[in-house]
Amino acid sequence: MTDTDGHTDQPGSDRKLGEEWFDWDGRTDAVSADTDGRVFIGLAFATIIVILGGTALFAWLVSPRLLQIGSGVRLGFDILCFALAGFLILWLLLFIYGALTKRPFFSAFIVIPKLVNFLLESTIRVGRLFGVNRDRLFNSFLKLHNLIINSDPRKVRPERMLVILPRCLTREMNAAIRGMRDRYGFVLTAAGGGTEARKKIREVRPGLIIAVACERDLLTGFIDVNPHIPVIGFPNIRPCGPCKDTEVDLVQIETTIQRHLLAPTAA
Repeated sequence: MTDTDGHTDQPGSDRKLGEEWFDWDGRTDAVSADTDGRVFIGLAFATIIVILGGTALFAWLVSPRLLQIGSGVRLGFDILCFALAGFLILWLLLFIYGALTKRPFFSAFIVIPKLVNFLLESTIRVGRLFGVNRDRLFNSFLKLHNLIINSDPRKVRPERMLVILPRCLTREMNAAIRGMRDRYGFVLTAAGGGTEARKKIREVRPGLIIAVACERDLLTGFIDVNPHIPVIGFPNIRPCGPCKDTEVDLVQIETTIQRHLLAPTAA
């Protein structure tokens, strides 16, 4: 059954599913996407290989035409292709090294938002070819990305830190995070989807966003916002399935808030 907001009631429950969960079969044991960073690392390398293979094929196809123009043009094109290959491989290695070592030096050079988004979206496409679940892949990516962002924390004033929560968090979790807001003074909002979240972002104009949601919501928001505002994403925990009584690691949230505030003060 679909209500006037475009949500679907899961048969036999009192929840209202967002559009991104229309394919849920009702099993709570199939909802968790938690995994480690190695999933993204492996597929990212496969993605780079695919990109370089495609570039090499293109270079081979246009090579006769370039030779007709001049040998110097062909040489310049080859150098450009090798430079692209070297840059992508080096950048990916530094990205992984920065995540594993948590060294601030690297985060300043490797967190290039548009390049991060390009790698993420390309890796998701390659992941489909290997049958890797998109939620698991993005969960894996966030673990690496959050490590890098936290290694060189961007300090912001409380009024420029926006924490976005999903409406499906338990009352206890909501109350705990509201308590953190009262102690630290950051801006807190609950969003039922991307439209509400984007509206709040335009109102607050934050310098940093900490978002809690399912991987499907986080992915869309991350790709939209990351080129403009740093985003730290935490996938929610779904013991009852999606869109109902979800949870989050409160210690992880508070530690991240403290790390990124200019002058955190506790009551």
